[in-house]
Amino acid sequence: MGEESFWKLIEGAKSAAGSKLDARPIALARGLSPLSLPELQAFQKRYESYLLSANRWDLWGAAYLMNGGSSDDGFKYFRDWLISEGREVFESALADPDSLSTTAPQEYFELEAFGYAALKVFALKGGGELGRNFNVELAAPAGKEWKESDLPSLLPKLAARFQRK
Repeated sequence: MGEESFWKLIEGAKSAAGSKLDARPIALARGLSPLSLPELQAFQKRYESYLLSANRWDLWGAAYLMNGGSSDDGFKYFRDWLISEGREVFESALADPDSLSTTAPQEYFELEAFGYAALKVFALKGGGELGRNFNVELAAPAGKEWKESDLPSLLPKLAARFQRK
């Protein structure tokens, strides 16, 4: 699956869900349902490539600030949310994680169920278990590890907006 097709599906889900973040996984599943099993597998492969490209310490710092902390699972769910935000937000965050400081307020910046939409559609279509690369979820983050005290200088805009005093 090409980048344009992938992001069109993501943007469609975001648009269909409107302001309801929790509706995005359902909207994505609806958008994926017309795809064939090989197309769903290609979607999953592309999804995992974006999870991996966002597996960076600076983005984990953004997740930590925005969510008031972030475990390794929480950071994966943050990346699911980040993908669900669409191409522009995703690419801006990769270029400069501090750009997320303009994100609309919400309780948490995580969306675990978004990462499972293709798996559910694949199973409903009789495909069984969708092939996944678990090494993506187990991969060490790229970049320089930080300490919490580093975050205000690493991500000043996010720290100013989200850091709990």
